[in-house]
Amino acid sequence: MQRYTTFGLNMPQLTILAGIAMTLLGLGFFVHTDYLTALFPTLFGLLLISAGIVSVVKPNLNALSMHVAVITSLVTTILGLATALFGTWTTTTSLIEQLLMSSIATAHLTACIASFNYGKARFSGDSQTCGIDDATSIEKKRNPGPASVVAISVD
Repeated sequence: MQRYTTFGLNMPQLTILAGIAMTLLGLGFFVHTDYLTALFPTLFGLLLISAGIVSVVKPNLNALSMHVAVITSLVTTILGLATALFGTWTTTTSLIEQLLMSSIATAHLTACIASFNYGKARFSGDSQTCGIDDATSIEKKRNPGPASVVAISVD
């Protein structure tokens, strides 16, 4: 089966990479500023890393863990942009961290939406495949839809 990939990475791998980037962002800004609130990206990064690892280790939980990753990225994007736009940041360094965190989360969220659209059911009888495009698979048969039958009786 053909899986959705971005830059050669499937969604669980990309989720782990985004989580690592957010974790390093939070740790880097914490070391630089000594503000405990600088660790917020680390919290979201650890959630993304956990969701990605669960998806890799237990493929039967892929849909659940990727939904957790999407919600994490959505919340991170909204919180980061809201904090940056409404001025609840205290320093310019904090603003930069919020914008970087939002950028990472937005990029991940965009890839998640693209993955969803890639595996989306195209016909009414198909099922959602969670980032896997079965159109190239020879194992799956497309359901052509309901068939009409006309019976003619010769009496």
